[in-house]
Amino acid sequence: MRTLQIGIVGGGWMGKVHAMSYRTARSAFGPEPASPVVAVMADVTMELAEAAARECGVDRAVADWRRIVEDPQIDIVDICTPNDMHLDVAMAAIAAGKHVYCEKPLANTVDAARQMADAAEQRGVTTMVGFNYIQNPVHGLARAAIARGELGEITYVKLIFNSDFMSDRNLQHTWRNDITRAGSGVIGDIGAHCLSYFYHLVDREIEEVLCDLRFVIPDHPAPLSAGAFRSGAQGDPNRRVPNTTDDMATVLFRLRGGGSGHMEMSRVSTGVRFDIGYEIIGTEGSLRYDYERINDLDLYRDSGPIERRGFTRMRMGPTDPRYAALLPVSALGLGYNDYKAMEAREMIEAVATGRPAYPDFRFGQRVQEVVDACQRSHAQHAWVKLPG
Repeated sequence: MRTLQIGIVGGGWMGKVHAMSYRTARSAFGPEPASPVVAVMADVTMELAEAAARECGVDRAVADWRRIVEDPQIDIVDICTPNDMHLDVAMAAIAAGKHVYCEKPLANTVDAARQMADAAEQRGVTTMVGFNYIQNPVHGLARAAIARGELGEITYVKLIFNSDFMSDRNLQHTWRNDITRAGSGVIGDIGAHCLSYFYHLVDREIEEVLCDLRFVIPDHPAPLSAGAFRSGAQGDPNRRVPNTTDDMATVLFRLRGGGSGHMEMSRVSTGVRFDIGYEIIGTEGSLRYDYERINDLDLYRDSGPIERRGFTRMRMGPTDPRYAALLPVSALGLGYNDYKAMEAREMIEAVATGRPAYPDFRFGQRVQEVVDACQRSHAQHAWVKLPG
């Protein structure tokens, strides 16, 4: 049985999610065409690395990510660091001939994202970006309906991701609040997921954007402990650090060839725990998705007697082999960690068979182009066109 050795760079919440996802993928999908083995975890100190490795059942820990890149036994470098490290780790891994799985957003700038995608293609390595929400098989039903023309010509797209996970003003300051590390605020953090939905579902290009960013919380207490965001992690009440990333965003956009849409994103919508969704409107029908019904999709067809027209609810189940690998019957309900396991499976299968993984670094670059255009639009108080 072939194994693929994986080194995870970053032992925080996301690094632990990835480590768990490889185990779940192995259990759910089996050992073919290759069995994933997380061989080593890295973090900024040996203490943090050892703690992460211990909690994840990984045998080896290192305090320098370069040791993972230089290890000839490692096949895949898995990047779960703050955004500002993605470029350096990925470029070093690609130069060493490693396959790279990187959390979103791919990079802090369009130029960096393009550099990463170009280098990977030239080196011939497999890449993937962690847009796990689009791994939910239910979105395959939406994609297929659009491809069959059931919606007609797309005229309007609405994308939302509202939450309150950073609304507590006493949470300790983290890299997500620092523009030099995060690269962007809410657009790159959670808006990137909205954009991944768009590019996954709609075979169109965003032509230009008009963006308004809002800073709601001016500062957070200085951190008292290492690590990224954790619910309830209170900071130093006597010392506050200014936030340099925005908290809310509203974006209007126009589609190349006609049509329009908008996105709304927030990390500070008090009482809104996790509201993700989309509406896609066409000349002959529409689609609606709401994360609260995580495995369901509503499709409207503008045909037949008017009094009989209405939304049809489609429910994902074991007719999709990825769903079936995890659950034997419909409506038991896949969730976030299941989609991460599917994502891990996608990477393993792609590397083992030599095919491209999806979504790859070029997909991540497309998302970053919109993030960058939104930031420029806000700064210029004007519509900004995307390249191409």
